[in-house]
Amino acid sequence: MLAESALMATTDSLSLEPGRRLHLIGVGGIGMSALAAILAERGFAVSGSDRSESPRLARLRDLGVRVSVPQVAGGAGDADLVVLSTAIPDDNPELVEARERGLGIHHRSELLAAIIDGLSKVAVSGTHGKTTITSMLATIMLECGRDPMVIVGGDAPNLGGNYHAGAGPVAVFEACESDGSFLRYGPCSEVIANVEADHLDQHGDFAHLCRAFEQFIELVPQDGFLAYGAECDVLADMARQARGEQIPYGLGGQATFGADRLELQPFAAGFRVLVEGRPAGRAKLQVPGEHNVRNALGALAAATRLGVPVEAAIEALGEFRGVGRRFELLGSLGDALVIDDYAHHPTEVAATLAATRRGWPDRRIIAIFQPHLFSRTRDFMAQFAEALASADVVIVSDIYAAREDPIEGVRAEDLAAAVARLAPDRDVRFIATSEEIADVVRDMSQSGDLILTLGAGDIRRVGEALAWT
Repeated sequence: MLAESALMATTDSLSLEPGRRLHLIGVGGIGMSALAAILAERGFAVSGSDRSESPRLARLRDLGVRVSVPQVAGGAGDADLVVLSTAIPDDNPELVEARERGLGIHHRSELLAAIIDGLSKVAVSGTHGKTTITSMLATIMLECGRDPMVIVGGDAPNLGGNYHAGAGPVAVFEACESDGSFLRYGPCSEVIANVEADHLDQHGDFAHLCRAFEQFIELVPQDGFLAYGAECDVLADMARQARGEQIPYGLGGQATFGADRLELQPFAAGFRVLVEGRPAGRAKLQVPGEHNVRNALGALAAATRLGVPVEAAIEALGEFRGVGRRFELLGSLGDALVIDDYAHHPTEVAATLAATRRGWPDRRIIAIFQPHLFSRTRDFMAQFAEALASADVVIVSDIYAAREDPIEGVRAEDLAAAVARLAPDRDVRFIATSEEIADVVRDMSQSGDLILTLGAGDIRRVGEALAWT
């Protein structure tokens, strides 16, 4: 399993002494680009490569990173250390050539661990919400005069991108559970939003995924804290094993950080913050949905344990401007709104559609969903169908394979058929390509529609094409 291979020993220990020359394969990725940028700002000689050009590569070049496209043998140049993510296959020509040369080969998580070494660490994880919580926590810290290092898996307007180099003693970073490499970060305080079945292509089954989270929780030191989503029973059971302070948060009655008097609007949310059951102030968010109220509570719990007064933290939350691809308004097609969201798990799809329905109860919702990974589509076919059936019109595109090869018998057409069986009165279609989808939606769109693109692949291009028509 990839979760095991990601944790295999590498060719030498990764250290960041001055003078080291680093080459990052897949440097345009959301996680890799942040690390490259921080290294460049620290004065390291950094190079990288990717399969195709992107605005992120242009920004790295502006920082002095030497970037090459595409990836070819010899691309590592004069580097003495190569870093790659789990997404890079073993037959990548740069990786093959680097091994032949005997260069040090390291996983992205090892480089992150080296960069944050010596700082007080707060790792944010969970099946859903970690990018938003990390960005919210970073916003609170920055608005309140702290200067943490921040590394996040999305483009956050409050940071001006996916990282903040910082000069303070704290590192706030997103710790993805997908390949198990989050176990490399050593003693750290943690925020874990939830634990649900996902990334089973790498962990094998839910039990192995849970074991990885249990090991992650074991990293919390006695003088640290674990803020966790108390409404997730699986996580609540795990959290009891944490050695540090345990801080449950959520909308349930047992939460140390809770909320009531929610006011949910199309692009905003308001709520009263409760700390140990007592009112602590009223928060206003520029992002919608109950799920973001929960995310905000996790960020507040962590911020207060990092020394930010709760009243100041609540006020600072009002400055949070969201994260790219998280219910992001792209524009309009006539007077139909076009919104893009990264939701790629059934729980995320259901939460996004629920927030949309609550915000615009009288609008027709056109949900355009791109399944991400053959294995995830196979494992959650029924759950995806149930989540999507709440939309008025459902369009399912071809599966975005990402790192996977096709799996025999797993087809996007079958997901569309499953939605149609659950909602026979709805307009449900399978349309393979982005170009075809954009043409169909232009023709079918009506006054007042809300058009929502959903998925972790490249389905955003459909929303952009429609909004820019």
